[in-house]
Amino acid sequence: MAGNLVLLLSVIGYLSTPDSAELWAGFAIITAIWLFMFSMVSIFLQRRPQRKERPKRFLAVGAHPDDVELACGATIAKLVDSGHEVRIMVMSQGENGGNAPRRIREAQRGAAYLGAQSHSVQDFCDTRLSESSNDMVAAIEQEITLFEPDVVLTHSATDIHQDHEAVHRAVMRAGRKLPSILCFESPSVGHDFSPKFFVDVEKYTDIKVEAIKLHSDQRTKPYMTGTRTKAIANFRGSQVKQKSAEGFEVMRLVSKTVGDF
Repeated sequence: MAGNLVLLLSVIGYLSTPDSAELWAGFAIITAIWLFMFSMVSIFLQRRPQRKERPKRFLAVGAHPDDVELACGATIAKLVDSGHEVRIMVMSQGENGGNAPRRIREAQRGAAYLGAQSHSVQDFCDTRLSESSNDMVAAIEQEITLFEPDVVLTHSATDIHQDHEAVHRAVMRAGRKLPSILCFESPSVGHDFSPKFFVDVEKYTDIKVEAIKLHSDQRTKPYMTGTRTKAIANFRGSQVKQKSAEGFEVMRLVSKTVGDF
């Protein structure tokens, strides 16, 4: 111990002499190199976060111009705000339930209000969509090919409206190769509707209400009211211990396709 102390004092004494300038310079260079290498090793050993994946693509397919807003308008608004891309596809103009040109315009305004990047209205016969099953499948397949959605949202098989049921069947056929299909809650779902996937929409229920209001052609329908809309959201929220939620039946679902929203 004493010998080491003597050696250390001797080194310090030598470094203090006028002839030690070059030694000091070399010592400083070696120290700088060592510190640089240490910092590089530290950075390399740190956990590197995964690169953020591309935004997810969601395709919502409804039978009539107001169906998507009524069923999952809050979820769509939340998806858009989370950076995902949403397209809405409507299979009829709703001509048997109102003024078709007006309903198309209202649907376009509703989709724009929610932030959907694209909106299209097909002209299959309202209330008789089942008679155009093959053509609907072809139209949906074309949209899927062009858009390549990660998730498709559509009507439930439990829906008692004949058009809604027909669209559900068409989507399941057209999307037979897709990994994730969720079914939303229309006002006409039957008592067998049983959601297992929920989206917290506490901050988006009012947005959904306003989007529904844009469909003034249908304003006399009892399910178009903000009171009814919020009541359903509160009920679904209570099922998963949240304030408000929208519920979806799961046809199939792969976690990586939905992302974080």
